[in-house]
Amino acid sequence: MVLIAGILSLLGTPPAARAVEPTRPNVAAPGMTLQQVHMIETRDGAKLWEIRADQVEVNEQDGVTVLTRVTKPIEIAFYSSQGRAACVANRATLDLKTKDVRLEGGVIARSDQGMELKTEQLRWIAASRRLQSDQPVTITRGTLVSRGQGLEAETDLERVRIFQNITSQVGPIPTAAGRSRPR
Repeated sequence: MVLIAGILSLLGTPPAARAVEPTRPNVAAPGMTLQQVHMIETRDGAKLWEIRADQVEVNEQDGVTVLTRVTKPIEIAFYSSQGRAACVANRATLDLKTKDVRLEGGVIARSDQGMELKTEQLRWIAASRRLQSDQPVTITRGTLVSRGQGLEAETDLERVRIFQNITSQVGPIPTAAGRSRPR
């Protein structure tokens, strides 16, 4: 009887009043949304990272800040006593408690010494100031190109450990005229 009464009451209700809210996952709305942001995180007077992003959504309830590319890639520099890695990505997530950063989408990291890392996802662990990924990676330094699956590296990319399916090759040496010559 209750079911029939419920159906009859719905049929008598105007369509606009019957509209059902779409179900949303349990994701809290951001507490704050900012545009064109430049943030610097320090610990004990030393820089941990520096970020520039088109859009930032801070969600203190979930303990995360999400940085999103709108027109320009997110730019982030990670610092350690070994050196610095300057990165770009399409999206980044910052854990507000640990200060760990996860970069996603077209990630490119470059060290001051000329090492370049390309991957689709990269994590920077604040406690150890190390970079990690479980995704396919490509590391380039000069004419040496190494590829593999997963890595752990110092922030300055001078010491890199690729975990699986490692291949390396030495490419041609560039000449002054911009053409390359074989080794």
